[in-house]
Amino acid sequence: MKIEGREARYGACFMEKLKVIPLGGLEEIGKNMTVIEYKDEIFVVDVGLAFADEDMYGVDVIIPNFDYLRKNKHKSIKVVITHGHEDHIGALPYFMKEFDVQVYATKLTAGLIRNKLKGAKVPASRIQVIEEDSVIKGEECSVEFFRMNHSIPGAVGVVIVTPVGTVVHTGDFKVDYTPTNQRFIDFQRIGEIGKKGVLVMLSDSTNAEKTGLSVSEDVIKQNLYNEMAKCSGRIFIATFGSSLERIQNLFDNAKALNRKVVAFGRSMEDNIKIASKTGYLILPEDTYISQKDVEKYKDSELLILTTGAQGETNAGLARMANGEHKSITIEPGDTVMLSSSPIPGNDQSVNTVIDALLKKGVHVVYGKDKNIHASGHGHQEDQKLMLSLLKPKYFIPCHGEYRMLVQHRELAAKVGVEKENIFICENGFVLEFNEQSGGVTGKVKADDVLVDISGMGDVNDFIMRDRHRLANHGIAIILVDCANQDHVKTYVNIRGIVAKYDKLAIAKEISKKIQERLKVSSTMGEIKKNSFSDINDILYEHVKRKPLIDLNLYNFKKKDA
Repeated sequence: MKIEGREARYGACFMEKLKVIPLGGLEEIGKNMTVIEYKDEIFVVDVGLAFADEDMYGVDVIIPNFDYLRKNKHKSIKVVITHGHEDHIGALPYFMKEFDVQVYATKLTAGLIRNKLKGAKVPASRIQVIEEDSVIKGEECSVEFFRMNHSIPGAVGVVIVTPVGTVVHTGDFKVDYTPTNQRFIDFQRIGEIGKKGVLVMLSDSTNAEKTGLSVSEDVIKQNLYNEMAKCSGRIFIATFGSSLERIQNLFDNAKALNRKVVAFGRSMEDNIKIASKTGYLILPEDTYISQKDVEKYKDSELLILTTGAQGETNAGLARMANGEHKSITIEPGDTVMLSSSPIPGNDQSVNTVIDALLKKGVHVVYGKDKNIHASGHGHQEDQKLMLSLLKPKYFIPCHGEYRMLVQHRELAAKVGVEKENIFICENGFVLEFNEQSGGVTGKVKADDVLVDISGMGDVNDFIMRDRHRLANHGIAIILVDCANQDHVKTYVNIRGIVAKYDKLAIAKEISKKIQERLKVSSTMGEIKKNSFSDINDILYEHVKRKPLIDLNLYNFKKKDA
């Protein structure tokens, strides 16, 4: 496969159905992955992950199920990446270990991917850098790109040209008419694509419930400057390590206010390093300092950038707030600014950190009224503009929870997409299109794959059920000495439950039940199988819990026939 200029075109066309299969990113925020397939060519748009919820005990991350692609390994598979956020590139280390594919991404995104692949034993040559005007040519299909605005530079929309028609995936985007990095969205190019005709469009639905236009980073930069100018002590700003346009603006503000910038948090430090090397982040001269040089400067001369804007327990901000950071603490007289908004589900974690900071006498700047954060995802007017420019025949809202997808459907219908041509899908739905018709024709496996230290996919439903039971009900370890089958001895050890005064009664009742089972059962397997429900009932009667039961019989002698 070659990367050529846009002027290159395609050979003879043969009418066959085009498939679109979302494997992640629908009815959820995260693990974005979409398959576009025509005959023996497969183009995968993004390979992202999602982070585990608090009740997913022991799970590190969640990745898409690659089963459909495993069954189609014989086909030509190419991966194109829209931008460098974890929910779009995070699963690549797992995917690329298994699939010998080429990955195409812009310069910054490619740098972030290479950094993620360290230790994964994946050759760097498999990451191909593309420009915004590149064309990736296949046998009968091709891929083109166009520049988009997002909270990270190097974001692109993807255009897959097939003999059946053109598929456009916008990736994550917002419409920023005054971006501070001067990387304007390519409206002319988008208009050209729309004029030629778009068969299928997939587009970011994250902020489909928010009215109006999204807020420009230029506004946020000025608001941050105004807040920073009020501060006489150290300034701590927590934001996403991948929000590199925001980080650029913070460097610029620091320079204007004669402050030095120091970064804490591995992702923050790595992203600054990669973005500055690739030219997407311009560090003002003599502004960025190392952590060891902090003591050389007065409090009024420092701006500290840190991770932990989502209240993560082990991230920089929380550890600083709780006095657990190895290098730096936050003290009265400091100002902390949260240049972020909580991801759904993280509100309580963020509030806990804010409370800890306020208790220390720290000034905290946060909340919508301060207007020091803007989303990288477009609001309703952004989305309507994109739909109006591309004018798709068929539309698939993606990257959003169900209510967001539904709202995006309503917006698309308002700007002229026929309602019957808009598909609210689930992960795994197979949609097939030709020039005359399109719709859902089936479903493939697209369940979550849970990853923890034990490995990818080893954490199955049974293990998760056990973990939930352990967390909510504790564990009962029961040892039964069966040497004297007319008078068994039972030892009960209950952990995670207050059962101090019940243990003797529980042991006595379990002994009685086991003795009854011994009279009618001839094998240890039978006794254990029949005893679990008895023990479960006894435990619930005493402690009103259903702990995980670990039953061990020893000195058991099989009865003679």
